Amino acid sequence: MLARKRFLTFFFILLLAFALRLYRLDFQSIWWDEGHSILMASAPLAEIPTTPGMDVHPPGFFALLHLWMGMAGESKFALRYFSVGFSLLTVALLMRFGRHLGRPWLAEWAGLLMALSPFFIAYAQEVRMYAMAAFFATGSMYCLWRLIFSAGGQGRLLEARLVAGEESHPLPGPPPQRGRGQVASPDLLLQRGRGQVTSPYLLFYIVFTAAGLYTHYFTIFLLAFQNLLWLAWFLRRPGRRGAWLWGGSQLGVLLLFGPQLALALRQATTYANPNLIPPEPVHFLSHNWQAYTLGLATDPGQVQPYLWGLLAVFLAGLVLHRRDVGFWALLLWLLAPMGLFYMVLQGQPSYEPRYLMVATPPIMLLFAMTATARRWTGLLGLAVAGIFLLGLNGYFTDSTFFKDDADAVVAWLAAETTVEDVVLVDVPHPFHYYADQIPAPTRYLFVDIHTAADTLNRVALGGDRLYWVTWWGSDTDPRGVIPYLLQKQAEPKAGEMQFRGYRVDWYDLSQQPFSLPADLTPIDVNFEDVLRLDGLAYGQTLAPGQSGWATLHFSQLAPIAVNYKVSLRLRAPDGRLLAQDDRLLLNDRHFQTSAWPLEDPALNQATNVYTLPLNDPAYHGPLTLEAVVYNADTLAAIAAYGVPTTNDDLVSSQIGQVVAR
Repeated sequence: MLARKRFLTFFFILLLAFALRLYRLDFQSIWWDEGHSILMASAPLAEIPTTPGMDVHPPGFFALLHLWMGMAGESKFALRYFSVGFSLLTVALLMRFGRHLGRPWLAEWAGLLMALSPFFIAYAQEVRMYAMAAFFATGSMYCLWRLIFSAGGQGRLLEARLVAGEESHPLPGPPPQRGRGQVASPDLLLQRGRGQVTSPYLLFYIVFTAAGLYTHYFTIFLLAFQNLLWLAWFLRRPGRRGAWLWGGSQLGVLLLFGPQLALALRQATTYANPNLIPPEPVHFLSHNWQAYTLGLATDPGQVQPYLWGLLAVFLAGLVLHRRDVGFWALLLWLLAPMGLFYMVLQGQPSYEPRYLMVATPPIMLLFAMTATARRWTGLLGLAVAGIFLLGLNGYFTDSTFFKDDADAVVAWLAAETTVEDVVLVDVPHPFHYYADQIPAPTRYLFVDIHTAADTLNRVALGGDRLYWVTWWGSDTDPRGVIPYLLQKQAEPKAGEMQFRGYRVDWYDLSQQPFSLPADLTPIDVNFEDVLRLDGLAYGQTLAPGQSGWATLHFSQLAPIAVNYKVSLRLRAPDGRLLAQDDRLLLNDRHFQTSAWPLEDPALNQATNVYTLPLNDPAYHGPLTLEAVVYNADTLAAIAAYGVPTTNDDLVSSQIGQVVAR
């Protein structure tokens, strides 16, 4: 009867997990990362590992997605269902893990919390590798647990607690009766045999770990922690067998991952984005804590009491299990990869909580251990489940945190455009997924300031309208080259529309070619011996309703430790500021000035473009063109030498004269 009740409980938890992961599965749009997954998986299977867009990704997820797409199709529901399957397997495996830990109802609590987790549900509903990575990480740790603790380490600790009568039980029901020194059920102890346990779990450990590395490279952080466990186990039980088991497991992982190793090393060592900065420690910890528990579909300022409440439950678990080796091992499964990740971020600061998915499953086991520590701690488990439901409500209902609404953009473009128009987007994904729904030719435009005008002349000149779609997170055109060229060629702008995550601007095209000035007029303005403005072109007259324009070239004079912005302004003789455009100074790689190498002429200079609409369209008369260079963080301007400055302020360099007619 007890076995049947447990089976029905497990079945209900899996059914609940399945239902929550299917709910609104295709409700939200495909977003950037999912579009990238679809595009990579659409490549020929043999070419996926070396496809240029793979950059920092291993091929495992994309190869399996490729096969899945061939069987299930490419609807949003079918694509996301692939992740649902792996997430459901993780719930089931985590319950098996919890049952192996040897405490009544622990498996059920772990499965229930994983089923309700906003974090795990969110990534079960994405066409990304994170649900798959969590499954392989859980499988790898479960097999390692069976290998290391089956030799009697935790089994003996738990047996000692049972003998002493210390084992506790959650609500509801009294603890099982047993005699002093008698173990009530073999399920409460880890297996202690050797031959029966080692062989299959060693093989499964190798396969799960290698599969994790093929899914997400950050599995290396999990592997590093696992080797600490291996070391602790070996030091406690030294001997030839232990050395062979440890060495054999790692050699097996290396052999399976060997074909990808060279490419992985190249990907890991060549990726760099100097514009990113590592998160502060407090933000790193608090942001990850919210992500892994309540989820990120809630306003941090409004849910602080709940986050502190979850932390209190977590700390209560530390107190209740202060002598439990298993609890501390699970805690280190979470903390050790996080610590290693934070160290890596100091050199390569590309950070999102989801990147560390392989370290998150133990959170559910730790909460479950707290919920089953005493009779009354079941109430803590209920509190955690309730807070998870709060986060889940935000994920499903709060549109503020929904994915970018590419569906709405595509529907609008499908209704508004014709085959005579041109649609350009500043991100490659996910519009390749939607492109056949838009009548106008739709292209991703990679913006190179030196070739942008020629590209527009080739793809847009002669069309009726050009629609420029920009994503809020894009860095394709941080200097605003495309709006600059469009407003020069087709001013005024015909209209604009805002969508969640996107903006669409459109222009009625003329027959005038797009152009950047071929040659800039030499100029010499020295900004505190660190930057020189050495080239300038600008419109010297403004017709009624027309915006000003300017192109500036800067070069580096000395090492730069800060990031600078350049503010370009039009000022009337009476002192009024009639136009202003502030832009970061970026080189051709879009690096900010603190990352410019003084010794590399290809990367220590920048061309900036500016559009200057007058805030007083009725103004007619002379205007002074001013440039101010200032620290992007402190807003402190630096001195300009070689030209007059407005009111002798030493910073507002006067570099030209414009007449508004």
